[in-house]
Amino acid sequence: MGRKQGMRKLSRAALQVAEGVFAYSVDLGLWITMYMASMGVPQSQYGQLWRARRSADKFLDQVNYEVFKNAIQTARKRGWIKIIRRGALPEITIEGKRRLEAILPHYDENRVWDGRMYLVTYDIPEKKSSDRYLLREYLRVIGCGLLQESVWITPYNPIDTLRGFVEQHGLKGNIIVSDMGKDGSIGEEDVRAMIVRVYKLEELNDRYVTWMHDQGDGDQFSIVSYLAILKDDPQLPFSLLPPWWKGDSAYKRVKSTLKKVVNELSTGVKLTT
Repeated sequence: MGRKQGMRKLSRAALQVAEGVFAYSVDLGLWITMYMASMGVPQSQYGQLWRARRSADKFLDQVNYEVFKNAIQTARKRGWIKIIRRGALPEITIEGKRRLEAILPHYDENRVWDGRMYLVTYDIPEKKSSDRYLLREYLRVIGCGLLQESVWITPYNPIDTLRGFVEQHGLKGNIIVSDMGKDGSIGEEDVRAMIVRVYKLEELNDRYVTWMHDQGDGDQFSIVSYLAILKDDPQLPFSLLPPWWKGDSAYKRVKSTLKKVVNELSTGVKLTT
């Protein structure tokens, strides 16, 4: 494969990965600004600052500089970043930090679990098909796994989380949450085997393994690639995960970098829980 062809392939991959995390280019611009802030140091410490800029420049080469430039302009208009002086790094504002904190996937190191499994079933009439579609997407977002048509499972009690959705869309009486108990198995299938199947953990684990092999070096592309996987990770209770699971190992690889970013986000911002 020639160098130009390889770069085009890398650029397409970078865009696909970025789209897996950031729905809008302006959010990608905020991330790059935030990443540079978290990796950067005072202007006088030129060596470390140069490395932070080099990482960002490398990522921009892979994505599209024009996309980033337009994103920065949009972010400035919305008050999410500000330019202090010509030639200096842009700075993310409090409002920009809130925006970024709200959209970035976070790794839950605690994962408090009551030891029970829950079943979510629904029967939504065809005239509310759009609400049915929104419900399916919402269930995925809150970490439910599709067991079969209109039947989802989750290890986290979804009642309080679903209550607001039900009220907003007028679906009272159409959705039922059942407690499957501490065993949580269905028929002869063990609950852990069911978890692996329903949540497609083998496929997700393969993505983590590939990332650690190919991308785990802490630069821009590597971190965004990791976040794209984390966004699809239901972050199940640790005791339900199979022994071959590599999600924790991947997190340890980027933990220090992500903590720097989170610290930047938390400066002047009360993080949501």
